[in-house]
Amino acid sequence: MTIARAALRLLLLTLASLATAAAEELDRARFNPILASIVKVEAVTEAGSYSLGSAVAVAPGRFVTSCHVTAKAESVALLYQGLRWPVRGQRANTGRDLCLLDVPRLASVAVAPRSSARDLEVGDPVAAAGYTFGTGLSTQVGTIRALHPIDGGLVLQSATYFNSGASGGGLFTMDGRLVGILTFRLKGAEAYYFSIPADWIDSALAGDDDYRPIAPLPADAQPFWSQPVDRLPYFMRAAVLEARRQWADLAQLAQTWAAAEPGNAESWFVGGDALSQMDRYADAVPSFRKALELNPRLAVAWLKLGIAERKLRHFDEVQDIARRLDALAPELAAELRAGDRDGTP
Repeated sequence: MTIARAALRLLLLTLASLATAAAEELDRARFNPILASIVKVEAVTEAGSYSLGSAVAVAPGRFVTSCHVTAKAESVALLYQGLRWPVRGQRANTGRDLCLLDVPRLASVAVAPRSSARDLEVGDPVAAAGYTFGTGLSTQVGTIRALHPIDGGLVLQSATYFNSGASGGGLFTMDGRLVGILTFRLKGAEAYYFSIPADWIDSALAGDDDYRPIAPLPADAQPFWSQPVDRLPYFMRAAVLEARRQWADLAQLAQTWAAAEPGNAESWFVGGDALSQMDRYADAVPSFRKALELNPRLAVAWLKLGIAERKLRHFDEVQDIARRLDALAPELAAELRAGDRDGTP
């Protein structure tokens, strides 16, 4: 299959996937029992202020939330069926922003079935569920926009809206399997909502002897997404530049990224996309090809490569016509001068 035909086929598949996701509605009969695994988190600081979030039951009496929800808490309670249930202890992996809460009195809460982020593809429909703004439980359907390799897992970027209060909630497949924990977003930008992978939960559950009483977490223990700019993961730096449409800066960052992580297909894809946005198709094509060499399953790269090659051929055709016109210019000028001398209109 030629690049052009492959790109066309992937374009049709992508459009069909997006159309399906846009029209997708939750199967409430299947989803309502799953949503019962999500509870509201209420964290109280020493000063008496509140931090609200969400948590998902991942084992009997065990709930996963985002550490930034409980980071400053002196006490934490889960709100379930109109009652507050105190959290007995917490196990924190602040780097991953993954905290495991021990609430043995809530062992009867339904546990969410899980699936690996590695089973997903860009364009797959997903649903985000959490207590947005700390009020009622809400769900939003969208699509997977990117899968970012980090720390042995894949951070999921989606177009599933969530806001304050939903942190620690769940990102689910449409058949109700937990694939991510809602974690952070780029403010003011659509399709830039990020979830840590459910794959990390198994390691959080391993062992049972290091749950500590609720207390403020170390102030210098920041999650990977809240580091100084020069320590942020490359995909986050790239997302900010992409959202701002700073293509030249993004192309330069992609070069640095590729040098630091030469085996990461995403760095080459991001560079090719930035170059395409600047109409630098001759430079974009090799970047897309390198991305596909590293990850042939990166469907969006096949699509962008086909578009770039088509644009490049069109540009070459225009340039060829221009060269021919330039070559004809002296002859046309001579004919015009001759016409002026003999009066020919």
